[in-house]
Amino acid sequence: MRREDNYAFKEENHVFRDMVINSMFGQIIADENLNLYFTNNRMFDYFQMKPYKTAGLSFGKAFKCVEIERDCSECGKSEKCLECGILLAMQEVQLNDLIIENSLVPYVYNQKKHHELRWFQINGRRLSYLNKRYITISFADVTVLKCLEQQLKTQLSLDLATGTMNKSSLLNAVKELLNYKSECQDFTICMIDFDNFKTLNDQYGHLAGDKVLEIFSTISRKHIRKKDILGRFGGEEFIFVFFDVDEARSISILNRIHKELGAYFSKKLKTPVTFSAGIVYMNSKSCAMPSYSMLLNEVDRFLYQAKNKGRGRAMSSLGETLFG
Repeated sequence: MRREDNYAFKEENHVFRDMVINSMFGQIIADENLNLYFTNNRMFDYFQMKPYKTAGLSFGKAFKCVEIERDCSECGKSEKCLECGILLAMQEVQLNDLIIENSLVPYVYNQKKHHELRWFQINGRRLSYLNKRYITISFADVTVLKCLEQQLKTQLSLDLATGTMNKSSLLNAVKELLNYKSECQDFTICMIDFDNFKTLNDQYGHLAGDKVLEIFSTISRKHIRKKDILGRFGGEEFIFVFFDVDEARSISILNRIHKELGAYFSKKLKTPVTFSAGIVYMNSKSCAMPSYSMLLNEVDRFLYQAKNKGRGRAMSSLGETLFG
């Protein structure tokens, strides 16, 4: 492009400088090969970089896309590029002459030897100037808002008293496990209910009862893995889901929790703190999953049997097991 043709993109043009170069939003202009032609100061601020000449570079190369340094020589040459919202938006504008409005996209890049994720709200459209076509994309960094949104979702999915999953999120997780579209996998579901919990509340007050549930949840999280599920089903009833764990191992895990919980309260309360459990194992080989209501009814049936046999024990297809 001749010098006079490029005048509108030059910093000497004070309108361009005030509206674009120093805009509070990130701005890029790319050519029809999707290579950067212009990058404003705000874009460098987003990525904690000092401004430098990005002309002729792809977006990923200019802003350290993890795929560029991992196994991709340039933008669009890796299967992962098909998931890049920024690249896809630029292609949509270029090929289909679309206007991109308020599209929310993630971007992972290298930052001081570690990967960092940022979320952008982008808007894009074609720009014609002196018989040449460009792509202009504006960026607003919404990473903080996205993190707050995720925190809020997490809080809404938890039981406030115990920090475990609440009933709604728990049932959704169980339903997803039984969804025929999901990959079948072995798991054991355990429903536990505290024994004589009303007596404990009557003798020591509801605050003591709440403390039992809180300590139980804390101890339980020590004995289960991150991928396992623990949720409050209601009142003093909880559900565990152990993945790739059979009934015998599930009973062993519950027994350790039961033993540590009893020891914790043995010198604090005269009433023993115990619970009973019903346990059902689901084998993935059959891949014949029941409905979630049928599964919960079955595990509840085993729980009912355990409590009728004297409490402080588990019932499953293996029979009765006393907690030590």
